[in-house]
Amino acid sequence: MKAVKKHVKNHITAAKEQRKIELTIRVNKYEHELIKKRQTEKTMSGWLRNLALKSPMADPNLIRQVGRIGSNLNQITKHANADKQLDKQVLNEITAIRKLMHELINQNLEIAKRSADDDC
Repeated sequence: MKAVKKHVKNHITAAKEQRKIELTIRVNKYEHELIKKRQTEKTMSGWLRNLALKSPMADPNLIRQVGRIGSNLNQITKHANADKQLDKQVLNEITAIRKLMHELINQNLEIAKRSADDDC
C-alpha cells in the first residue's frame, strides 16, 4: 500500500512540474492524417501524452500466451485441412482454446482496470 501512495504522490508532483523535455517522432503524410483523425483531445500533445501515460500496457505474459494459442490454432487448422473435416477432437481443442482466450482476456482486463485505478 505504501508503494501505491508513493506512486500517487510522485504522479501528482510530476504532473505539476513544468514540461521541459521535448519528444520528437517522424510520421509520413498518411500517418499524420490518421493521427489527426483519431485525436480526441483539444491539443495533440495533451492527447498523445495521455495516450502514452494512461493507456494500460500489454502484459508480456499475455502476449506470449496468445502467441502459443495462435500456434495451437495453426496446428489445428493444418489437421483440419489435411483431413478435410473437423472431428470431435479438433472441435474440443477449439473449444478449449476459446475458453483459455476468454480467461486470459478477462484476467488482463482486471489487471488493467486495477492498474488504472492505482494511477488515479
